[in-house]
Amino acid sequence: MSDLDTPQKLFQTNCSTNSEPFALQNLGNYMTPEFSENCIVIIDPSIQIHNRAYAVVRFDDELYFRQYIERGSNKFLICLNTQHDDIELKGEFEIIGCVVQQKQRKQKPRHYYHLNPFTKEMDFYASGKLR
Repeated sequence: MSDLDTPQKLFQTNCSTNSEPFALQNLGNYMTPEFSENCIVIIDPSIQIHNRAYAVVRFDDELYFRQYIERGSNKFLICLNTQHDDIELKGEFEIIGCVVQQKQRKQKPRHYYHLNPFTKEMDFYASGKLR
């Protein structure tokens, strides 16, 4: 059995204890049109989760790359592609990290967090900005 047959175990051994940003490949069309299938996303475990952030989340022993949405006291993982169902986060879940950048083949990378020059805080942009 190759490492690709057990991607969760490979992820857990290589990334889950890492506090540095790391790259993952987006598999599937769950997050189109913002993230195309097979694009590379950079995940930063140090970014705090917040409403509308794109995140990698462990829930019910599965890893998900989705948009994190809060509606009142309820929390959801939302697919940008409306052909797929959303997931309500009931019970415990673990935030692996937030997407800070994506790179698609032959396109400039998009960044989702930028330092605000006035407040000195990191601002989030749902559709990414070219840098």
